[in-house]
Amino acid sequence: MTAGSLRTYSTAAAIPACLIVLGHLAVEWNGANGFGARRDLAFSHGVALAIVLAVLLAASRFALRIERGDGAPLADTAAIAGTVAVLANLARVWRDNSNPLDRVQVTAGHIAALLVVSGAAHALARWERTRSNRIPSM
Repeated sequence: MTAGSLRTYSTAAAIPACLIVLGHLAVEWNGANGFGARRDLAFSHGVALAIVLAVLLAASRFALRIERGDGAPLADTAAIAGTVAVLANLARVWRDNSNPLDRVQVTAGHIAALLVVSGAAHALARWERTRSNRIPSM
């Protein structure tokens, strides 16, 4: 597989996936019961679109690896997935009308989670690069 074909195939898969998510949102929107239900519906479909984007971004990192022969696509994928997961959870639990101290704790907890994701991605990148240096080139 070439880098160009990986980019083409991943884009060709992402476009219908986004259209399906948006179509499902449109179908479910009128059946939602009230403002809160529509907000939850929009949020969950927004997360689904973010996941599609994350998969597309990860595929592009693998395409760069194919094209240039360097980089750490597994670490990049772990960082992308972890960041999307932490930020989606932060958006789900954040409440504007909550106690300010609770918001500080929620924010600090999610910053700590992002630091863990970053540390894991850096460790994985280091492992990936040492592994690729040991593989003899042909």
